[in-house]
Amino acid sequence: METMEFSPTELMRWANFLEGYAHDWDSTFEHRPSYYTQEFWYLFVSCLSHSWRGSPMTMNEACNCMKLGSQRTREERIKKAVIDGYLQKSKHSHDGREILLLPTDKLQTLVVGHLQRTLKHALHTLESLEQPAHDLTRSLTPIS
Repeated sequence: METMEFSPTELMRWANFLEGYAHDWDSTFEHRPSYYTQEFWYLFVSCLSHSWRGSPMTMNEACNCMKLGSQRTREERIKKAVIDGYLQKSKHSHDGREILLLPTDKLQTLVVGHLQRTLKHALHTLESLEQPAHDLTRSLTPIS
């Protein structure tokens, strides 16, 4: 068994944060089971970060960033995200055969809100780990 660097109370606070993170993602996408956290998190966050860096993702890169599913399943996820207004396709300006995926304003608003809420909650959780861990219930406040 691995040596515990943190107390069980501190680990429970952190686990509570992680659970809150997943719940916040679910509520961000209106608890729609088709936007399950792991299946879309990598796609959406990668698409946003590539766009912010000025180098949008290609369809191939987008498929490769997802961790689960066959190629067809990954392409179907992208298709669903395009239909639902989270991503948009665009032809590459230098190579018209290459399709780029761009985040929509709708996706950017949702994911930025999610990341800001959960970052604030993470910072609060980390601060609480530095305080005496007398009352576990203090860390059980949901993300708001």
